[in-house]
Amino acid sequence: MRKIRTLLIAGLVLIAAFAASSLFPHESKKQGKNVTALSNRMPLAKLSGQSGESRLYEITLPPGASNLHFTTWRDGKGAIDLYIKHGSKPSRKAYDAKSTGKESDKLISIPEPESGKYYVLVDAAHGSYANHTLSASYSLPGETFKVGIHSHRLYNGGDWDGPESAEPLFKYALIRDLDISHLHDAAVWKRDGSIDFPLIDKIYSAHAKNGAKILKNFGTVPTWASARPDERNPYYPSWPGGLSGPRDLDEYEDYIFRFVSHTKKYLWAVEGWNEPFACPGDPPEFGTMTPTRLADIQKRVYRATKRAAPNMIVFSPPQAYVCGIPTILSARTSEGEPMWKFFDALSWHPYNRSARGNAGPSYAKELYEVRQHLEKDGLANMPIADSEHGWLTAPKEGGKEFYAMNDVEKAHVLFETGRLAKSLGVIAVIWYSYDSEMIGRPMTSPILSAGLQQMYEELNSEGKNTSIVRAHRTAERATSTPPDAKEQH
Repeated sequence: MRKIRTLLIAGLVLIAAFAASSLFPHESKKQGKNVTALSNRMPLAKLSGQSGESRLYEITLPPGASNLHFTTWRDGKGAIDLYIKHGSKPSRKAYDAKSTGKESDKLISIPEPESGKYYVLVDAAHGSYANHTLSASYSLPGETFKVGIHSHRLYNGGDWDGPESAEPLFKYALIRDLDISHLHDAAVWKRDGSIDFPLIDKIYSAHAKNGAKILKNFGTVPTWASARPDERNPYYPSWPGGLSGPRDLDEYEDYIFRFVSHTKKYLWAVEGWNEPFACPGDPPEFGTMTPTRLADIQKRVYRATKRAAPNMIVFSPPQAYVCGIPTILSARTSEGEPMWKFFDALSWHPYNRSARGNAGPSYAKELYEVRQHLEKDGLANMPIADSEHGWLTAPKEGGKEFYAMNDVEKAHVLFETGRLAKSLGVIAVIWYSYDSEMIGRPMTSPILSAGLQQMYEELNSEGKNTSIVRAHRTAERATSTPPDAKEQH
């Protein structure tokens, strides 16, 4: 979990959407003299124009496409207006939808679009503009998207912070087992090597009654099994050494194999070590091991999981900061293998990011930056999961705005952000959390609970785990392309 540090749902991202000559082209692909073609989930960057200019773009939707979004954000100056029309060119007076004004980010959502051409008019009505990005995205049948939550005190009798949480008034497809109290690896993995499966089964089966599968995070170890048992643990003081990783990788792999073998009927995916790195030069987050040691640990997580359940999805160690993702992608095992060989999807925590940029910076922009890192490493086809999303308080950007909203407004931000995430090909969004204030505390809010139920009903979609795993293998083959071919890509 991304702690309050300053104080304190799609089977896959479709391969076809990323198989063009460049994942993030500049404005160059023309159709006719005046229309620029857009492709699904392939933003056009570095757009600029003079005051009063209008530019026209188009995208063709196949039959079955849904959840169409047009998004813009800027890294430069100025503001633009957007006008959208199906089948013919829009104008300031003739359009199906528009987003106008001096805000830097624009968003138009069309949940049930028609097939065929949509035209986009970008209008410099507010003066010249520079270095803007335009994205068009839509969902297709068969894609995976999971809507999930975190919870600390559901079905476990409560903990040191409060009693057991009230029964949810909504369905959820995933529960992330990172912060379920009493289920940390440091608590359920006993000194004699046994695992507290009676407690795990009790809690997992209760979540299953709500329709939920488990995303199991392996992100701590008990003191007796840690590499540095005397090392201070600021997040869990009663488990010294818990951030240092396991002392014995064979022993750790055996623990994961036994855990996954026993619980696989409840599991949707497993995930590597939680938020191990911050930005380069900053103190470590929830891991004090080196990138090489983390890669060795992730290899064991992957190997144990695939032995127990070959089609189980394995997520990367999730990063809370985009600037830390290159460390994950560049990490090598002690045998020189890239760590990304040992996960099927990249896990990422975009705190304080919203669809419209009205409660923190643009979600679409940050996802674009994540995909740039993947593209740079030849992993453009790798699926992405948003496995922890909430709002930290000010001075974190967007914190003041989000916490000032009422529950109706917060529910709208969550729904819009989840819907955009699905359109952009993210395979899961897991909100943090049911029983904290970081999404507005749904546990005590019927309005937020109703919003989460709507999200589950309208956005949750079931694909096949094997498709996500295959996407990883396609990404791996892409990095084996001869150097000259890779440069052309």
